[in-house]
Amino acid sequence: MLRIVLFLLAVFAVRGEVYSSYDNVRNINNIENHLVTLLGDYITAERARLDTLETFMKYVQENKNYTDPETYISYPSNQFNVIHRFTADWANLGNWIGNTDAEIGQALRSYSPYFPDEADVKGAIKAIHRLMDMYKITARHITQGLPLEGSPQKGQPLNVKALFLFLRESYNNQYWAKCAGWGQQAFDRLMTKEEYNPESDVWFDVADHYSYCLFKIGYIEQAAEVTAIMLEHYPDHTRLLGNLEYFGDLQKDKKQSLRSVNSEREKRSVLERPLLNVNEINEKENANITFIPKLYPGADATMYSEEYIEEEIQDKLYKSWGERMKKYRSLCKETPEHSPEIAAQLAILTCYYKQDTPRSLLAPIKVEEVWPSPKVLIFHDLITDYEADTLQRLAKPLLNRATVHNKETGKLENAEYRVSKTAWLDLNIKEDREFIVRKVNRRMEDATELSHEYAELQQVNNYGMAGQYEPHYDMATKDEAAFENHAGGNRVATLLFYMGKTDAGGATVFVDAGARIAPSTNAAVFWYNLLPNGDPDLITRHAGCPVLVGTKWVMNKWFHVNDQMFTRQCDLEQWTRDKPAKLYNGKYTT
Repeated sequence: MLRIVLFLLAVFAVRGEVYSSYDNVRNINNIENHLVTLLGDYITAERARLDTLETFMKYVQENKNYTDPETYISYPSNQFNVIHRFTADWANLGNWIGNTDAEIGQALRSYSPYFPDEADVKGAIKAIHRLMDMYKITARHITQGLPLEGSPQKGQPLNVKALFLFLRESYNNQYWAKCAGWGQQAFDRLMTKEEYNPESDVWFDVADHYSYCLFKIGYIEQAAEVTAIMLEHYPDHTRLLGNLEYFGDLQKDKKQSLRSVNSEREKRSVLERPLLNVNEINEKENANITFIPKLYPGADATMYSEEYIEEEIQDKLYKSWGERMKKYRSLCKETPEHSPEIAAQLAILTCYYKQDTPRSLLAPIKVEEVWPSPKVLIFHDLITDYEADTLQRLAKPLLNRATVHNKETGKLENAEYRVSKTAWLDLNIKEDREFIVRKVNRRMEDATELSHEYAELQQVNNYGMAGQYEPHYDMATKDEAAFENHAGGNRVATLLFYMGKTDAGGATVFVDAGARIAPSTNAAVFWYNLLPNGDPDLITRHAGCPVLVGTKWVMNKWFHVNDQMFTRQCDLEQWTRDKPAKLYNGKYTT
């Protein structure tokens, strides 16, 4: 603005009629020339701004599947990229567009309260790390968007900016092996012809973090090589010089000094052997641990305390909670090789139609026995696609972060080991004009033959990116206060519905029993949480594995023990489990 004022003072000493003076005409001609110059500068700047906007738009368009958005966001890296773009790009787009009344400007202002934030980015990174740990996925898989186990779906590759976020988050949390893996992916990308720019901040930051993480996992020679590459461009950097000297001291037995790294070598990956398979904890998985304690049907009915049984499970199966989590990860990845004892019991399990109520006589219920102890059944096609879609639609406005019972207080609270959103469906929910909730509820009664007098409302859960529920019990054990004030008493049984398709992951596993049940659309899994004498069945500890690709919708129905005296009678033997013939009051035999 000052430049324009000075220009006007220079061309107009006195303001007056323009046409009456040649000198005035010459002055306004100079003004026009100046305006044309400024307009050219403005057009150049606008063109650059529009080019930037167009580049961003094409980048998003070229990497998204608009014809099948559900398939697109089913892949973990695509989910991360969507979240990351909103924090890194869309949130800043207003600065490029300006305070315009154009539709795009209005839309950005309207949508901005719903944009993800940095906490969402960190949560997405944590979710992908959870998938990597659980399913033995490498950083290369996620970076390149390669198909993941059980799904042909490919993902959008991660850019360098995103890779650095994974690298930095791993560094900050001291996940050194992950840090090295992400560092390799980022550094290799930055050493390509298209990305090579050692003067940029991101190049230095990636290389700096990467070399340190290599050092932390014991790859001293490779850490020194990355440091040497950095010194080619920053020869006077004091800290880098000190690092290289320190690495040299650690490698005194090397015949050649690390300072003599050839500065003319080809710009390439610093690792002859990629770090894709480096694990933070080098543990040998033992997938053959399958154990049924002395409590399976027909076993010795000697009186055992709950504490004894839990100790027996611990001694037989796991030395620590870490061992149980190790088994949990193993089961999530694949069905284990069963012991001869388990295989023999699995061989006699059967399938049948259940037709012992008026409704099930007209519409038989398909029953499959899938595990002997605890007795686990699957009711196939217990709901329809339409009913599943309706239940999801009813639940979506009610979804909130899932909570768990605090063992000490009995109160509900959020927990990192349960990552999902939950809604409770009342039988009288006004949006349910077709009474789907009631219809499904009656079908549950036919399938389980349990009283609903004290049953909880139907709980719908949506598990998204790496959504999981780590090993837990549904009932309260004797040292918990979860249901001590509940009129129905403890949770006697669980009915778990799978609603919709999960592309990969998301299995239900019984970690102490060694059972793995993959999601089956519109089926429901059923088991008892309490023994016939009312004591907790400690072999029912189970978990929901992280969703690898896609999403997972499930619905829980928990039945309580009170008012079940005519549906599931107590047994005189303390630790007898339900036999197939007893499950439905003797109406069926194997």
